[in-house]
Amino acid sequence: MNFRFLRHPFVMLQTVPAGIALAIGALSLIVGYGETYLSTNSIDPYLQLLAPETARTILSVIAGGAMSALTLTYSIVLVVFALAAGNLAPRMLKRFTSDIINQVTAGIFGGTFLYAILAITFVEPDFVPNLTILGAEALATLCVMQLIYFVRNVAQSVAIDDEIAGITTNLKTALDARNKSRGEEERKERKKAVEKVDDFVFDIIAGKPGYLGAINEDKLTEIATKAEVTLEIQKPRGAYTLGEEVMIKATKELDEETVDSIQKQISIQPSRSEDSPIEFSVNLLLEIALRALSPGVNDTFTAIATVDSLSNALSQAETQEAATASIHKDEEGYIRLMVPQLSIGNLINQAFHPLRQASGNNILMAICIARAYARLCATCGKEVRDILEDHALLLIREVEKAGHLPEDIDQVIEVLPPAFRKANRERKKDTKDE
Repeated sequence: MNFRFLRHPFVMLQTVPAGIALAIGALSLIVGYGETYLSTNSIDPYLQLLAPETARTILSVIAGGAMSALTLTYSIVLVVFALAAGNLAPRMLKRFTSDIINQVTAGIFGGTFLYAILAITFVEPDFVPNLTILGAEALATLCVMQLIYFVRNVAQSVAIDDEIAGITTNLKTALDARNKSRGEEERKERKKAVEKVDDFVFDIIAGKPGYLGAINEDKLTEIATKAEVTLEIQKPRGAYTLGEEVMIKATKELDEETVDSIQKQISIQPSRSEDSPIEFSVNLLLEIALRALSPGVNDTFTAIATVDSLSNALSQAETQEAATASIHKDEEGYIRLMVPQLSIGNLINQAFHPLRQASGNNILMAICIARAYARLCATCGKEVRDILEDHALLLIREVEKAGHLPEDIDQVIEVLPPAFRKANRERKKDTKDE
């Protein structure tokens, strides 16, 4: 059975707190019945002996306080959602709804409420479950500590620099995971395999429109091995597809049942999701930067922090100088599945073209982008450096077009690598000759 839907942020926001709350509530029943039917004489001297009315009052106060704290928690979360959607980026809601601290906090408060309500049922005129009440008091203490930690976590959530750092960490982790255990020989084999497109003669359509999400690569490899066929995914994760577009190519014609099985192993979502963490994180950072550069927000330093984080993540990733594919083989060594992946050059184009286009009138931002090109140039291969050189020349043309002072334009040029400055001088010379 496919349980992928459980990873959806809004599903997690419901199921995780509910699971924690029910587990804590069940603990009340276990301790309460155990205390009712088992002797606790050995620990009675260490327990606080309470009158029945006092016990009910304590449990009622704990239940009411836990429910009030739960209401406060969700109110604060909704306020954070509103701030994130209005000031940061609407797509950051996925990060907030899947935040584990929010879920655990709601679960503890809800569980404490259930624990106290169920514990009241064990209080009788001639019997007080002192051990159960001690557990409720311990949960109340935990609620206070968790509420303090929750408020601190929420304060960090609305701090844009912390959010940019968190997104960047996710991006770097995803890039490292994608490039793990890849040697030079394997890269050459991937590139060679991708170029063999003439062998694919059968097309499999997507079946429905949406964004390409998770791909069950192991199951697809198993299906391809059984059918003695090689499959090639046509789009990278995060790309949008129409229902009638070709999603997969195969090296021979397949029956309808096999095609249906293949289509079921590819998740197509109506909206972008973290099933494609690299593309999702890059787009999220790009959205934050573009929103910060918009006239309505005009927050250049947020955009600068985003560009610095992007250059950090891409510079530390293992360089891939051409578009590659992740290949999967059967036990006999035959290639059965190829999944396309964006190269570092592709990611640079995806991120820096929109940033450069939005920064022509902002000389401070242009200088920051030029520094990012210099950092990336020092860590990437020749093909990526050629891409960066084209970006740098376009950036210079962009600031020249905006009509900045020559001294300001020189500030942008000075932070570029010497090879890029030389290319710019040659460009100007060619322009004068024309």
